[in-house]
Amino acid sequence: MQNQGPVSSLSSHSLGTGNEGLLGGDLTDPEDKVAPTSKNMAEDLPEAVLLPVGSTWLKMKCAPANGPELLPHQRHPYQSWQGSPACAIFMNRPKTMKWYVGFKDGGYGGPTRDAPYFAAVELRDKFILTHFTITPSPEMPGRDPREWGIQGSNTGLDADWTDIYVCNANDREGTLIKEDSRCETFLFTSFTSADLEDSVSSGDARKLKAKLGGKKIDTADFARPARSYKWFRIVIYSCFNPNSMYVADFNFPPGFALSQLELFGVPG
Repeated sequence: MQNQGPVSSLSSHSLGTGNEGLLGGDLTDPEDKVAPTSKNMAEDLPEAVLLPVGSTWLKMKCAPANGPELLPHQRHPYQSWQGSPACAIFMNRPKTMKWYVGFKDGGYGGPTRDAPYFAAVELRDKFILTHFTITPSPEMPGRDPREWGIQGSNTGLDADWTDIYVCNANDREGTLIKEDSRCETFLFTSFTSADLEDSVSSGDARKLKAKLGGKKIDTADFARPARSYKWFRIVIYSCFNPNSMYVADFNFPPGFALSQLELFGVPG
């Protein structure tokens, strides 16, 4: 995996909470029309049956998949035994949908550097990523990602991912996602307010200005990528609850959860 040496910054802005905090119209859902399938995503059904309605991407991949137990914990990005598949992060419903993986049931004990969790999407065209948003889940702060990143690729192969943004937080001081940041959407940019209009599409510029409401972006969170990519993924190396196969309380098992990821870019 190549590394561009991205900067992990804490200059990003909160855009609000719940569904209203999202920017909308991102690369995975340009017209905000993607919706969950009417099928039960907890059932062990093939990808073609559970593909979200209105999806425009070419392919999704995720890890972990086909967990160590016999039950279908997460066979593919559109299925999860608890109805919380990886594709949930593109559904624009952070209040009610999330990607969840229990560390014991299907999660191999938790994510690591050698075996991270990830959700990857292949777009129809290549884009230079200009900004993105991330929204933690509505509950269980311990399941928030602690060390994580956004990466790009043109093949989607395991060894062919380039870092675009990396968060290497040791604790909550090193991340914008706090314990009370439930369903709060955070914006990460490769630009400041001074070069916003020269960095993004005119449509994205209008949305950003309206959402920011006069707030200024003084520092970029990551360097503008030198290359365009068809594949993008969020990769999770650790969470705030430690890796474990032990479950003290069946109702509150250790795990990972994320509600939304929005990706924005310009054709490259």
